[in-house]
This record gives sequence, C-alpha cells and structure tokens, in this order.
Amino acid sequence: MSSRPSIRSLAGSLGLSPATVSEALRGSPRVALVTRDRVQRAAEKAGYRPNRLVGQVMAEIRRTHNPSFHGTIAALITTEPPNPRRVRFHEHILAGARSRADELGYSIEIFRVGEGGLSLRRLAEVLRARGISGLIVMPFESARDWLDFEWQHFSAVKMDYCLSRPRLHTVCPDHHVTTLNALHRMRDLGYTRIGLCLSDLLDVRIHRKWSGPYIAFQQELPPGDRIPVLFYDELTAPQFLRWYRRHRPQVVVSHDRRIVNWLEQDGVAVPQETGFFNLNCIEDPTGSTGFDLVPSLLGAAAVESVVAQLYRNERGVPPHPKTIMIEGRWQSGPTFLESPAGAPAAVSPAPAP
Repeated sequence: MSSRPSIRSLAGSLGLSPATVSEALRGSPRVALVTRDRVQRAAEKAGYRPNRLVGQVMAEIRRTHNPSFHGTIAALITTEPPNPRRVRFHEHILAGARSRADELGYSIEIFRVGEGGLSLRRLAEVLRARGISGLIVMPFESARDWLDFEWQHFSAVKMDYCLSRPRLHTVCPDHHVTTLNALHRMRDLGYTRIGLCLSDLLDVRIHRKWSGPYIAFQQELPPGDRIPVLFYDELTAPQFLRWYRRHRPQVVVSHDRRIVNWLEQDGVAVPQETGFFNLNCIEDPTGSTGFDLVPSLLGAAAVESVVAQLYRNERGVPPHPKTIMIEGRWQSGPTFLESPAGAPAAVSPAPAP
C-alpha cells in the first residue's frame, strides 16, 4: 500500500522546497505562475489531499503574520573543538532554518555556549532580557545534560540526539529507515557482502539506529554472506584492513572517508573491486556515494516546531516529547557502482586464523 502523498514528498519529486510547494498549493502570487501550475498538476496526479488540522494551524499563523519582524529564534552551539565534518552539516541546517524562519517572520541568531564566559545560567538571562523565547539546540559531538538551564521560560527543540537530558522535542534524520532502504537497494543492485564500519560512540548516541537495521538486514542473507560490524573508538588503518581482509565486503558503509585511501593504498580499486558508501555525504567535501540527510529540511522542520510551540504558548520541558524524523536520500557519487551488473564480484572471506 503506497503512503499518502505529502507536501514533503511532492517537494522531493519536483525538486522544490516544501515551503514553495505549500505556497503554490495555496495559489500564492509569491510563486511564479508556471511553478504554481506545475505543483498543482503534480498534486492532482499524486492524489494529494491537505491535512485539515495542519492547514488550520498554519492558516492561523499566516493570519497573524505580517511582513514586520516577529522575533528571534536562538540557535545554541557549544564551543567544543570544531569538527570540520560537523561544520558543513551545521551550515546546511542553519541555512534551512534561516530560510524557513524568514518565511514565518523570524530571524535566527547564533549563541555559542561557553564562549566568553557564556554559561547556561548567563545564557538564560541574556535570552530573557532580549525577549527571545524560541530555541534550537544544534547537534553536539557528544551527548550531554543541560538540566540546569531554565527551560520553563522557553519553547525549544533539539537537533538529533545531542542532549541526554532533559528530553525535549526532537528533529532528526530517520536513520533506521534510511539505512534499511539503502541496504535493500544495494542488495537489489547485486551486492551480497555488505560491511558496516562504525564509531561505537556515534551509534550509541543515535540509539543504535545504524547498527540495528544493519544487523536485522544481515539476518535476511545466507550465513556465509553475513559480516559482523566493525565497531571502533579510534579507527586505524591496520585495524580496518585486518577486518577487511578477513571478511572481504563488496562495499563498506561508514562515516570515515579515510577508508577509500586505505583501500587504494592496499591495492584495492574503489569502486571497481570494493565500493564505499558514506553515512553522511554532506560531511565529505571530496564527494562520495552515500546518504544526503537533507540537513536544510531538518533546520526548516526545527523552526516550524519552535514557531508552533510559541503560537500555542508552550514553554518548558514537554511532558510527552515528540520526535520529527525526516528520511534521507541516496546520493550518487564516484565511490559506488550502481549499474545493474556493477557490483564487484564477491570474494570468499579469508579463513579464520
């Protein structure tokens, strides 16, 4: 049974932003006539029907919206040592957040917790003095507790799984479904030996939503094609190559782009002999096949969540936190053969020592 078409699914199929599709479906003059016609024809063909409850809420937001400035939403970032991979991801989240905030009459301002003595207590004082009630907690490198912040004064959402406590509303990628879909697509393309090389810390932080679907998928394969996850704390070339030579995967799924270099230095042609699939392509400026976790859509969804809370005058830690998960997209690149007969030939694993 096919899923009900939504504004986001229409936006994905048309290559437009959800905001543009929403405006076009309402016949807004801010969208070019040719685009409005294109969106409305696609919606009719797909059988799209608007969600009346959501429509009523957004109509009320638009009714009270005027071109004047409504306020500022704070994006909270820590001063932990910057990780170049995460910087790119943050930039895309903030771009999506700023675009959606602007459409709703808000601006985004970054506050760096810990910078210049900006403690959580001082941050709350500054935000209240500025009249800022909406917060987006940006992703951290490692999960932490922020229990001593005065949440009762703010409408907040956290990105991904950056806060262990308190439990706030969350916007994050749907890692489980995204991973499982990719594994099935690889199998359909002829890949039977798929290996996962993964930071144990990162996997634990997202509640095993990478290794979980991988292990479940492995149970669908013949026992001889099942490959154990290579969990690591700090991955090294010798550690990876020992695992690779033992199990001989046709494709390695991982965050760590160094794997491509290690394979090539070991005489393995990528992607002809072994493919590489990146768990987050945005973090790889050199280009690879893998997941586009659509961070701009994550940022836009975070703004929508905060604005909805502000509209409903909801403040503090929610009694029943909600999680908005957005499915990622497969992004083609140079590290994986996608032709029907493109999968590298399976090689028998080395015998156990």
